Amino acid sequence: MTTHYPQMEVAPADPAPTPTLCGLLPLRVGGRHYADNLARTDLLLSSLHHFAPGLLDELLVVVRADEQAAISRYLQQWQELPLRMVVEDDVLPEFRQFTKPWQVRPWQRQQIIKLAAPEFASADFFLTLDPDVMAVRTVDRPHLFVGRRALIDPQPKELHRQWWLDSGRVLQLVPDFRAPGMHVTPALLSSSVLRRLHRRIEQVNGHRWVEALLRSYSGWTEYTLYLLTAEATGLLPQVHIWADDPGAPASLQVHHSLSIWEAAEASRTHVAAAFTTADRGRFVVIQSNSRLPAVEVQAAAAPYLPVRTVAPAPLAAPDRSRKAGELFAAASRRIAQSLYRWRHR
Repeated sequence: MTTHYPQMEVAPADPAPTPTLCGLLPLRVGGRHYADNLARTDLLLSSLHHFAPGLLDELLVVVRADEQAAISRYLQQWQELPLRMVVEDDVLPEFRQFTKPWQVRPWQRQQIIKLAAPEFASADFFLTLDPDVMAVRTVDRPHLFVGRRALIDPQPKELHRQWWLDSGRVLQLVPDFRAPGMHVTPALLSSSVLRRLHRRIEQVNGHRWVEALLRSYSGWTEYTLYLLTAEATGLLPQVHIWADDPGAPASLQVHHSLSIWEAAEASRTHVAAAFTTADRGRFVVIQSNSRLPAVEVQAAAAPYLPVRTVAPAPLAAPDRSRKAGELFAAASRRIAQSLYRWRHR
């Protein structure tokens, strides 16, 4: 006797959950290069509020202990956004230990903060931001992810060959210059790759990863270290999709010609072009060293998004003794880097 059972319906498999996403913004407002940073942050936060509501689970603003009070007052005026302030010294104690003028370059301090993202929050991916970044069109997660793979903007490694060589030396890996490199901020970074990166540096150098980087006076960068690790561990195709892939929905950044990198190309017209030109990119970079004042950028952006200006007036320029100290520190770091390279040659 054959018993017939009714055929059971097979429920469709649940789609893979959308990756969690935090923004990461290192923010400094003191010093001769950073006095305009809060005004630029007005633009960044205005653009996120207008073009990317709900994009981020959290936006982490990482600050120095001596600037905590001033930035806290500023952030209280942006309660529409999921902001959380983190004091970098509390999470990265090495910054309190390495205090000699030649030991910590401000640029590499910010790079370490971005590499430390998983130590600030639990998320699958982090969107790295700077005050000179601005969204120029709608950004939501389907623009940034294909399944659980995040966009990565390609850039030839040969453009900054020394960065890749120096990062390869830190990791004891040989860069493949035939494979694409990755663009600079803004970028999407995987927590899985970042944790592997930390372990690799510690295994190779015998120190906690932050200390190992601070002891290296070479020209490593956060994104060259990141991509070399993603390639070496085989994680790259699992966690990223190249923005020039036919299946990619967008690019993170507009075409490089639409961003402003130097003073010669800085103008209101150039800023406006990033909003009006047909382009797959979601963000533009208007570098602060292009000397285009934040008020000029705000005026150029105002026709395309509501710009809120809550920043106080820029801080007074530092006196001559402070400028001399900053120049001495920069010269000390260059000497230390030259000595490091000479030793390793």
